[in-house]
Amino acid sequence: MSVLALLAARAKGQSRATISRHVLRTVADVPRLIAAAPAITPNQLGKAVDGLLHGWEHRRDPRAAQTTLAKLLRAFTRSSNVRCRALAAEAFPLVVGPRHRFSKGEVSATVLIADPEVAVLVALARNHHVRSLPESEQGLAVRRALLDNAAPRVRAAARRAGLHVLHSHIVAALSAADGRPVPADAAASEMERADPLDDPAPSVRVTAIANGIAEQDGARWARVLADPSPQVRKAAATRGYSTPHFVWAALAKDPDPAVRAAVAHSRWAPTEQQRRLLSDADPKVAATAEARDPLSRPVEVRPSLPADGEIMLPVSFTHDHRLRRLDLTAVTLTLTQQQHLATAARTTTEARAQARARVIARLGNSRAARWVADRWERWCDVFAVPAPTYSMIALERRLAAPFVGAAPEADDRVTGALALFDAVLGLAADPGFAVPDHRPEHRSEAPQASTEEQTEQQAADLALLTAPWEHLLLLPTPVTADTVYGPRTPAARQLLTTAARLPRPRLDALLTTRISIDDQRWRSARREAVDAIAGPHDQIYAAHFLFWDAVCVAELAAWQRPTDPLLADALWAAAAVALHGEQMSAATAEILTSPCAAAGLAL
Repeated sequence: MSVLALLAARAKGQSRATISRHVLRTVADVPRLIAAAPAITPNQLGKAVDGLLHGWEHRRDPRAAQTTLAKLLRAFTRSSNVRCRALAAEAFPLVVGPRHRFSKGEVSATVLIADPEVAVLVALARNHHVRSLPESEQGLAVRRALLDNAAPRVRAAARRAGLHVLHSHIVAALSAADGRPVPADAAASEMERADPLDDPAPSVRVTAIANGIAEQDGARWARVLADPSPQVRKAAATRGYSTPHFVWAALAKDPDPAVRAAVAHSRWAPTEQQRRLLSDADPKVAATAEARDPLSRPVEVRPSLPADGEIMLPVSFTHDHRLRRLDLTAVTLTLTQQQHLATAARTTTEARAQARARVIARLGNSRAARWVADRWERWCDVFAVPAPTYSMIALERRLAAPFVGAAPEADDRVTGALALFDAVLGLAADPGFAVPDHRPEHRSEAPQASTEEQTEQQAADLALLTAPWEHLLLLPTPVTADTVYGPRTPAARQLLTTAARLPRPRLDALLTTRISIDDQRWRSARREAVDAIAGPHDQIYAAHFLFWDAVCVAELAAWQRPTDPLLADALWAAAAVALHGEQMSAATAEILTSPCAAAGLAL
């Protein structure tokens, strides 16, 4: 027995499992089980007890099984060995009462809670039978004793096991959600439910994150970020399945390298945050981020845009000449043109609303409707139109989303932008519109226009929706596809076309260099570039359209949609310098072109 006890105490891994499996074959030999207790896990001992209660041993000889069960429970529960008592507290079925009931295979939680050893109390908190104790005075006293114990290990184990949540709490919450609230149980109401974030021990405060903090609970997440213990902040990265984005951003800049390393190693951290940590000052953090390989990890890969041919500026995803003219108008829109557009749109507000509803209903769930919804995602960002363009809502609602919250007395910016939105709807609903198909299996096919003839109502709707834009075309705007961003537009187009075909190593070098640049310096240089792109005519949306062109090029290059916004930002900066570099300072041009220079892209 002494040799067995020494082997069980020193065994690890497979050797320990072999000893445990060997001694549990003969459950009746209780002294051998006591000697091998260091090698036995609570789960294995619990299975042996279940076999004596309900298994083949009980069916073969119930009386002998009951006798063996009583000996086993008595030996482990009353042993002087702390390991044996801890196994009994975690593995055996529990009841409340002044004494154990060995013959029925149950031990008293009321007696075990008085054990002076912390290991026994931690094991008792982990016993899943504690959750099934009656919500009587004695059962609640066991829970309170574990939750309010002086030892942080016991309090943390109790919180992790969920002992602060009663069945009556769950029933009350489900009933309230179902619209049939039930009166709260008096005994359950007295159960103290203190916030674990108020506990002085970091291990207990960690349980607040492990048990889950709602993503919308910004106040509690702020407390986690302000916690003085790195252990708590690190838990937000290692255990935070629902950690919000602003918490990830703060954790990636945490002063403690252990917290930043946890972000770099986390399976739930946003890819862009892990890519930032590739250039961390601490070599261990940078090595951890590199081991996760965030540069080559795909993010929501979907069929991207066709890679053949030269990049269009602005990117229209279609060669329809009317939509190309509309895009040129939107990119070069000035404040004066915006005012003319809004004035023309206000004269037909009600009629256009009716025509718009008919066009959206006519588009239905067609490919043209999906094409328009994809354009809304970009245009709502460019024109700052507040619209819920989520992909989860119905397609018809996505098409109508930009117009839902627009008031008739809206300012010229919103009214003029929505007039351009109407023009897109009208052109997309025209039977002669050829919808491009970006799916890989159809890339070799030319887009086919509908053969349906246009009715009088459709022609009237098209004329009504495009009337404000057609009125704007009467103004002198000598802009072509080669001058939309200025006289150097062909140079920018060639640069972005080359970037769309960059091999992966050069693309990684470009992105890594962009990540390593100081954010404050980059934002300052970016503001100067935005002013330069607007030009002398104050084309207020040109910089925004150029950024979305860079987004499309980044998707082509990385074959990811959506892709890392920093990659698109670096390509946008290089295109801005190619277009208007002479209007920027030398320091600004150097900062904006450094990522592409690292990738070997010549401007």
